[in-house]
Amino acid sequence: MDFSIDMLSLGNADCNIIWSKAENSDFITIIDGGNPKDAKTIIEHYESYIMPHIPSDSPILIINTHPHSDHIGGLIDLVHYFKNKIVRFYYNDPTDYIEEAKRNEIRSLNEALYSNKRVQKLFESLKQSDNLGNVLDQYGISKRPAFSDIQLEHNLFEFVGPSKAFYLEQLGYFTSIDNLKTSGSNIQLESDINELQEGLKPCEIVDEKNDASAENLTSVLTKFVDSSNRKYLFTADAGVDSFDSAESNGYDIRDLHICQLPHHGGRRNISTNWISNFNPNQFWVSANGSKKNPRKAVISCIKKNLPNCATYSTHKGGTKHINTKAKLFPERNWSSAEPL
Repeated sequence: MDFSIDMLSLGNADCNIIWSKAENSDFITIIDGGNPKDAKTIIEHYESYIMPHIPSDSPILIINTHPHSDHIGGLIDLVHYFKNKIVRFYYNDPTDYIEEAKRNEIRSLNEALYSNKRVQKLFESLKQSDNLGNVLDQYGISKRPAFSDIQLEHNLFEFVGPSKAFYLEQLGYFTSIDNLKTSGSNIQLESDINELQEGLKPCEIVDEKNDASAENLTSVLTKFVDSSNRKYLFTADAGVDSFDSAESNGYDIRDLHICQLPHHGGRRNISTNWISNFNPNQFWVSANGSKKNPRKAVISCIKKNLPNCATYSTHKGGTKHINTKAKLFPERNWSSAEPL
């Protein structure tokens, strides 16, 4: 099996399109849909670079990694666009695992005077999950869980995280009413960026604090393997605990060909240890090019530990593209990407 892979340039938002060729058939897998405004860009990319080269009835598979707006936002318009061409829609819908009484409590917290950013973000995630579920119902499309311990009906890709147990454990953390009431803003701000320290001690900054956001940690990890047995890992907003859990469950996520830097290259979603474990030929990141995305310390730490690994960002040169096998897919004739 081989792939034509696109990481679309959407700023700090995610959409990866993987066009697979297997047994003389074409399959399109879309991982996340960016923000609501990004659906138009995604559709235009599909119509320009993929649709003219595949049969009109080629099946579409969609994966939503987690229900944050920059990942789930554009998916409703994509469902309206592809309609019943969608043969599989994978996402772990938190509303399936939260009792109505707790949802009402979260709704009440969101309306209360002490509502905070975490409550607001959680409430918005639940609302967007509901909206997505409604549009899937409109077209009779079944949502399917995206856990590492489910058996897929194909070998196009593999979910290597989260397990259902890990997901439910994290869900318990980010829907705890007591925690939500007492968490303050509960979204810790990045420390002031010290350019000198970023350059001198990048790995110390990267290892300083891990992302403890349970919503991010439940991001779906998706692995593809090409005909040369090279591995490609898409990480969304996952973090160190996510990777540790996947490996502890026996999944092979080391020595990759291409790895997506999680959470737009933020410093809290990767560690020096996992930079070395992933050990890819290339890191790719969807980011807007701000001081925090991708974080300078992350890029410098990669260069320090993996001097032969190139890192490519969508903010530098736009959408990233690769064909895993020459002449199997149409050539784009794009200029070569420039690493950070």
